[in-house]
Amino acid sequence: MKARHNPFSADRVETIRYRPVGATFAGILARLEAMNYRAAIVGPQGAGKTTLLEDIQCALERRGLRTRMVFINDSSPLDRPTRRQLMSQLTSDEIVLVDGADAIGSAMWTLLKHRILRQAAGLVITTHRPGRLPTLIDCVTTPGLLGVIVGELLPQEYDLEGPTLDRIYHRYQGNIRNCLRELYDLCASDSSYVGSDYLADDDWSSMSKLRR
Repeated sequence: MKARHNPFSADRVETIRYRPVGATFAGILARLEAMNYRAAIVGPQGAGKTTLLEDIQCALERRGLRTRMVFINDSSPLDRPTRRQLMSQLTSDEIVLVDGADAIGSAMWTLLKHRILRQAAGLVITTHRPGRLPTLIDCVTTPGLLGVIVGELLPQEYDLEGPTLDRIYHRYQGNIRNCLRELYDLCASDSSYVGSDYLADDDWSSMSKLRR
């Protein structure tokens, strides 16, 4: 299957926004406002933290609030020049959104947090563990959530049985991002890939419908 026809291609997956489990997006925004825009989005990898942070940014800007997004990862570390630039540019009406706060050491985080909260209107972060700021929401996933997302991405003429999705979900310990990457690979694979012991035989039987 060509990449542009793959139902799990990156451009299609990116159209799926965060789906709160046991909450609503409006409720999350109301709670954030009540917390004076000082909060953490907590959860494991692939649970939708970055997507939720991006959605929050869009919602805040629609309300006329200014935001500043900071992505921290291996390819974009928060080094000294970056920190200096951030602090020199901050204004008192901005809400700072930090994706990947876990990458900041504890001592540096304490210093940076206090400086940002003195200079800016708020600070919202994503983190794998609670404690750095009061928790706004604990992002969780379920096999049912994966099923809903897959159902929206797959063309109507295709189907993928629940047991297959359950196995993929548990294989990646609820990391939805990795589940969708695996499904992309399955759709992209040819018949020579069948027979791999990476998936159960009935997984391949289910996925054969995607290669018609």
